[in-house]
Amino acid sequence: MIKKKNRLYTTIFLVIWIVLLIFIPLGVSIVENNKLKNNVSYISSEFDIEDYNIILDVDKDNKIDVTEQFTINIPNGNQFNGIYKSIPLWQKYYEDNKEVKKKVKITNLRAIGEKFVLNNSSDSIGIRIGSNRTVTNPGLHTYTIKYRYDMGIDLNSSLDELVYNVFDNYDSTTINNLNITVNMPEKIENDNIKFLKGEQDITNKVNYEINERTITAVVSNYLLDESITIKMLLPDGYFVGGTYNYGAICLIICISVVIISIISFILWTKHGKDYDKKCKTVEFYPPEDLDSAQIGYIYGEKSIKKLTSSLIIGLASKGYVEIKEIAKNKYKITNIGKNKSNLKKMSITEQIVYLELFKNGDTNILSEDKTFSRVFNKISNALESTIDKKVNDIKARKMMNIIFVLLILSIIAWLVAYIYIKDLDPSLNWLYALSFISIFITGFFSIIMERKTAYGEMIIAKVMGFRNYLDIAEKDQIEMLTEENANYFYDILPYAYVLNVSKNWIEKFDKKNVPNLDLSAIDYYENDLFMIINE
Repeated sequence: MIKKKNRLYTTIFLVIWIVLLIFIPLGVSIVENNKLKNNVSYISSEFDIEDYNIILDVDKDNKIDVTEQFTINIPNGNQFNGIYKSIPLWQKYYEDNKEVKKKVKITNLRAIGEKFVLNNSSDSIGIRIGSNRTVTNPGLHTYTIKYRYDMGIDLNSSLDELVYNVFDNYDSTTINNLNITVNMPEKIENDNIKFLKGEQDITNKVNYEINERTITAVVSNYLLDESITIKMLLPDGYFVGGTYNYGAICLIICISVVIISIISFILWTKHGKDYDKKCKTVEFYPPEDLDSAQIGYIYGEKSIKKLTSSLIIGLASKGYVEIKEIAKNKYKITNIGKNKSNLKKMSITEQIVYLELFKNGDTNILSEDKTFSRVFNKISNALESTIDKKVNDIKARKMMNIIFVLLILSIIAWLVAYIYIKDLDPSLNWLYALSFISIFITGFFSIIMERKTAYGEMIIAKVMGFRNYLDIAEKDQIEMLTEENANYFYDILPYAYVLNVSKNWIEKFDKKNVPNLDLSAIDYYENDLFMIINE
């Protein structure tokens, strides 16, 4: 049974772990989608934008000085307090029907001639122009913002390219006129320029002109229902220098998470891999002279109250105490083994129960003893000190705790890296998947890290063999053992109780075989006595 329980617990943990494997990415995806929805480039304005002009002054080092001017017609009688502009720190566009992401840097963002406040996040930088304390006069009003847009070093070895999202989403704000001016550092060719609406090439729908190194374009408002991207393919070496916009924090975290999973495997091979299982042996008596609580503890019985009840029944079967029912569900336990030498014959847990029962005299009515419940902690501590360390590998348990701590740290670090820091080069995004799988490898080994000692495997085999005998023993064999030991039924009863085979065990005996036991009271020993102790 203990093996079945261990396998059951391990299976439950593994199922939970697999469910988490499915739902954690789903939860992260939902968070990411919400963040993307709230962190795309957009302008929020209470009124329509009459004119929107974007000027891009491109440098040779792949950086752009951006000037954005938007003119709003503010009617009379309105309390208008400004606008909000958000710029994403990850540039997204499509190439060969695949989404491409590049990390950019925005510096020196400011509003010209206006009060403004910046709002930074891991995904975007925003600027709010105006405040609730200021009111803009009615009529046409032009807002101007400027910033430095760093596209990062060009990693394409065959060509250079300029990609810029001139339009994303303007929060349902209508734009009547959008003008784009791009000033390149050197002359460009006409066939190198494309305008994209999402994945669709709309170059032929955009009115644009090229004058040496300057491009001017007008985008009709009917096209402004999805992102507009300008893309130029340039000869290799057009841009010189540039900065690498990706960091090393996420890279270090992902590699560390993978290393932790490797460490967890190594620790499992050294401290968690089970010893060879022992075959069940036929046992007619409790193995190793262990008492019923110790046997039940090894078997996997979790209820300390039930183990304690078995010890009381065991003390009665050995003639140290007498149990009498003095009223319904009310028992008096009498000390009939007052010889002090009897204590030496008892196990440590039997001594604890015996001394606790008769601390105030030679009789005890459990339903009236309000302090007897203190014995449970004593029994629990005694079992841990005498059995747990012998049966369970304590070092393996410590390693399990260490791996579990590393697991929690891995999960937190991975989530912070993936959701908040996000400085990993997109070409290395596979590291997120690898480290995520590594987290579950670590979790798997933390689940299966606990193991039994060599003694534990041996004694469990004997306990299971003993239980198997109690469950399927033939009546002829029992009668033979009863002839050798007239008290055999009483001696074995507490063990049958904690091994959950007491009903089968009792049914194997007739009244004539147990003349000193009132069979009608057995149910009380098994059930009501436990309930009384619990009161």
